[in-house]
Amino acid sequence: MGRGAWPSVAGVAVSVGLAVFAFGQDENVLAARRGVEIIKVTSERGGEWRAAKLIDEQITPTGWASADASLPQEVIFRLPRLARFNTLVLNAASDAPEGEWARDVEVHAADPFPTMGGWKLLARVSLARAAGDQTFTVPESEGRFIRLVILSAQAADAPRVSLNEVKLFMR
Repeated sequence: MGRGAWPSVAGVAVSVGLAVFAFGQDENVLAARRGVEIIKVTSERGGEWRAAKLIDEQITPTGWASADASLPQEVIFRLPRLARFNTLVLNAASDAPEGEWARDVEVHAADPFPTMGGWKLLARVSLARAAGDQTFTVPESEGRFIRLVILSAQAADAPRVSLNEVKLFMR
């Protein structure tokens, strides 16, 4: 293998020495099954509305919901290794009233830990009141820590805010 070559292991490109993992086009890098952990959540309703639902890759009638109407809400994810991505996918639809679905959302990335260099804003998006995945292109970035900040719900007077799924891809 020549200098700078990218060996392929089970469809995953690995840069030896750089430790940057580039997953395949349809591989969600922000998935619990890949070892992603939630290390901080501002609040959660609990029960079927836990933050873990955001990365379980199961579209269910629930998802995550905050415990109350306080904003912003923040969820921080830790990936097992540095990953590269350029596509954000959010799904706001759940059995919660549509007014509680997330509307304005920011996504930030950091590596190493955020206190050692800070967060880089990747995207600030507004979600439509629509069922299904909403896809956004973000600047090609790398990160090991991902911060999701929910700034508002669809209705200004919502008693809480909810979100069904969050995913990141390299496409």
